[in-house]
Amino acid sequence: MEDGLPLTQRTPTSTIPSRQLTGSSEAIEYSKCVHPSTVSPEPQIRHDYIHNESSTETSADEGEPYSGFGHTLRKHSFRVPSTGSDATSLFEQRIRSGTTFLLDNATGLHDVEAQRGIQRNGSNRDWAVRTGRRRLNVLEWLQVFVRCGLDFLGSPWLTRPLRCSITYFLASLIVFWAPLSRALGPGDTKHLAATATVYFHASRSVGSMIEATLFAEIALLYSACLSVLSMLTARFFDEMDHIVIGHAIVLLVFCAGGLGSIAFLKQSMRIATFNTACSLASVTFASILIHEGSIQRGDVSFSKIIQISVIVNSGIVIATSVCFLIFPYTAIAKLKVTSNKTMKSYTNLLSAMTLNFINGSTLTSNEFDKLLKSSQESMSSLDTLLHESMYEHYVWGTVEEYKFQKRLVKSTQQLSQHIGGLKSSYAMKLRLMDIEPGYRKSSCYELFDVFVHYLGPEMDSLVSTLQNALELLPFHDRRPESSIRVIVGLRDTIITARKTFDDARTSTLQEMYSMDVFRSLVESNSQEICVHLEEIASVCGQFSYGLLNFADGLLQVLIVTEEYAAYLNQGHQRSWHWMKFWERPSQYTMPFKSDESVTVPLPLWRLFSDDTSDLKFVKPAGSVPFGLRLWRALRVFRRNDVKYGIKVGIGAMIFTMPAFIDQSRDIFYHYRGEWGLISFVIVMNISIGSSLSAAFYRILGTVIGTLSAYVTWQLFPSNNIALPIVGFFMAFFCFHMILTGRPNTVFGRFILLTFNLTALYSYSLSRGDDEGDDDEGGSHPMIGEIAWHRLIAVIAGVLWGVIITLYVWPNSARAELKRKLGILWIRLGLVWKSDPLSKVPLLGDNTSQSHYISLEEEQNLAKSYLKMRDLVDEAGKEFRLKGPYPTQQYNVIMSVTEEILDAYHNVNTMIVRSTTTSSELDSDIIRYTVLERKELGNRIFLLFYLLSSALRLGLPLPDHLPNTEHARDRMIAKVNEFRRKQVTEARVGSEDEFVLFYSFILATLSINDALLHIIAMLQQIYGTIEDETLII
Repeated sequence: MEDGLPLTQRTPTSTIPSRQLTGSSEAIEYSKCVHPSTVSPEPQIRHDYIHNESSTETSADEGEPYSGFGHTLRKHSFRVPSTGSDATSLFEQRIRSGTTFLLDNATGLHDVEAQRGIQRNGSNRDWAVRTGRRRLNVLEWLQVFVRCGLDFLGSPWLTRPLRCSITYFLASLIVFWAPLSRALGPGDTKHLAATATVYFHASRSVGSMIEATLFAEIALLYSACLSVLSMLTARFFDEMDHIVIGHAIVLLVFCAGGLGSIAFLKQSMRIATFNTACSLASVTFASILIHEGSIQRGDVSFSKIIQISVIVNSGIVIATSVCFLIFPYTAIAKLKVTSNKTMKSYTNLLSAMTLNFINGSTLTSNEFDKLLKSSQESMSSLDTLLHESMYEHYVWGTVEEYKFQKRLVKSTQQLSQHIGGLKSSYAMKLRLMDIEPGYRKSSCYELFDVFVHYLGPEMDSLVSTLQNALELLPFHDRRPESSIRVIVGLRDTIITARKTFDDARTSTLQEMYSMDVFRSLVESNSQEICVHLEEIASVCGQFSYGLLNFADGLLQVLIVTEEYAAYLNQGHQRSWHWMKFWERPSQYTMPFKSDESVTVPLPLWRLFSDDTSDLKFVKPAGSVPFGLRLWRALRVFRRNDVKYGIKVGIGAMIFTMPAFIDQSRDIFYHYRGEWGLISFVIVMNISIGSSLSAAFYRILGTVIGTLSAYVTWQLFPSNNIALPIVGFFMAFFCFHMILTGRPNTVFGRFILLTFNLTALYSYSLSRGDDEGDDDEGGSHPMIGEIAWHRLIAVIAGVLWGVIITLYVWPNSARAELKRKLGILWIRLGLVWKSDPLSKVPLLGDNTSQSHYISLEEEQNLAKSYLKMRDLVDEAGKEFRLKGPYPTQQYNVIMSVTEEILDAYHNVNTMIVRSTTTSSELDSDIIRYTVLERKELGNRIFLLFYLLSSALRLGLPLPDHLPNTEHARDRMIAKVNEFRRKQVTEARVGSEDEFVLFYSFILATLSINDALLHIIAMLQQIYGTIEDETLII
């Protein structure tokens, strides 16, 4: 055998019977393979292609299919299970990507053209321009130009910042348009309307805007309550001639407690719209607490609270109106479009992995990473859009439809876990093929050749069927907002294809292991060959089972889709019964629900020792000391979000103190200390890296904003026409940075806030709306002084925030990443130490078992993993004297950890399948290998434990680590020994009965390789240590 030859040029050494395939997009005839000394004929492939008779482009060869514009069209025949008749559909295969698309109800090329519509017409025109076959006339050029212009005008790149700019422009008219300004009464805080639109921008879906409005009104009500209670407290103690005590209570309870609680809720909820509401609440409360001055005087001024609330609400109303009226879009429609996009990303991944698994080729890392990134982005968008669409359904009275959409999203997301399982099998196949030349490598290629020769066509047929379904589901591409797509007979077609593949897989594996070459390997005494045989069987068996799992998941999507369509066809009526909270409130999902924390579903501490009588692993049954009880009771204060809220409150209280001290009050007012307080609250983040990054961009944005306002005012002083126009273009530029996140989201926001705070405030002073602000020029504003005061106030607040972040309960993203990643590894090690296969119910064992990781636990681990991904980015922003943070190495570690989670999902899926029924052979092999699995589990756990310890301590790993490879080989050899025992006893069962162990072996291979990769990365990170590290 030639190891370097491609798959189609290698031939197995055994005799393989001839086989004719039907029910596939290709009819493939395999001739008998002979001994390698002779030449085996190539498989003959026949295609039924559709040619474009009207096209002027012909292929260079007479027999080649039409492939204009990089596509190939061909017929596909399959049998409809319900009727037993043959049906023909038209397939379009992309030559470059290998992706297959089903064009429903197409009987000819013109039907295909009609369905492809504008895209195909545009392609024809582009091809004509490239080839010069026909010149475009003036009308066609004009049509192309107009279409491109309309596409550009409708692109999110333009419409999203444009909506926000229009919102800011309209809100600024509250300052610049005299009638509207006079209607809101005197005062220099009218720029807060434009400030509100910077946070409460209009570039949202309808559902997101509903949620944001709801949160904003609650936040403003909370801010008003804090303001009123602060005034009443100061007034009460002023009447008792103890104003100092009143100020102290206001600072401690309402300033520290109020702003601290806002920060705590902001971090706990972690919802973008709620963060916006928290920022608005901080701005309004700080303005009343400091700028208004009633609290310091001991007065109660409800008029000022009402005025500021009306001004801020005006900005909210303007933003909401623009969102609903100008380029509006709903989260429901976007959710459906993203669902289609997610399905197409699954199509590309499934096609790429299966094609390369069959052909023996290798995807480049960049190609595969690009496919995975696209799929992950679509997956993350689904959760956000589903959350936003919930508010639209609640408002529109279609809560029942939301439940179907939620089920559809969840079933779609579960397909990604099956993709992860296929990815794990595919990666392990590549590793097994990448070995040194020799007899072992020849055997490796031979085993894969036989497997692919028998099962490859059926695998290709199943994947083609799945691709067709994925391309059609779940919504119409042209009308995603109105209709769900249900293809009659599609589910039966998938079921038929799945059954055909399952039968072929069973017979193929059975036939493979009955061949002489495999019997000789099984009966061989070479442990290396036996282990290698089981590894190959594991990869082949698990990949084929992974396709079955994916097909089952897709069938579940189809079931939900059909039920969804049936519900829509019933002509349901709108209902707002969810508003009757007193009637069965648990029936409805209320929108106020934060992300659940990652919980531990079982007492993991018991798994540290096999001996449950060991006292050091058992909690004491006697009385608990008072100190320990107190420590446990104070556990809530060890949470990062609680500590974050406390230090924000303490920092805000200390920063605000000069406003309540007579000696420092004037200078605090002179430099507008309220904006320093607002800057402090906004710049504070839970981690050091995020706070430092926000501080840098806050200061830089403030400098640019003040300079822009100064130059604009010098060019157009007190000009109520030019200033709002300049503000419009400033807003467009800044909102583009805010929405794209380049270079940083807060950068554009701080530029616009400072411009607004300087230019609009100066215009208010010039119109006589000042409140005794003669120190900044009064009706003749000194723009230089105003800009300088804003700059000093913001820098002071930012620097104070940096000090609090670094020295009061500092929360380093690097330390948090080490802690959480180490704990995740410990938990994964404990799960494997508990022996996953021991959860399979055995014959003769009446004890009830369950799968070792529940679906909820898998989802919680996935959420925890995503949070750690964010911590890697935040850790890279933290300053280090030792040099740049090793972000690249940690990204590799996180990717490898994700592969381990995929391996766990593989095993979990197979255990769930085995919990219903287990054969006698399953029970026997699980009992036969219990000692080997226990030893392997202990070694894997020990390795996880050492990696976690090294990560937490920041020390390099020792040279000699626990060897999991030998324990793994002994377990695999034990499986091989069991197989030989069955052969000797003439008790050979189906290969289906070994599939659970295939999954387990594959998972051990994947985990072992992943651990070795993590070890290599940790050696790069902690390869060298300083002399002081080991000083006692």
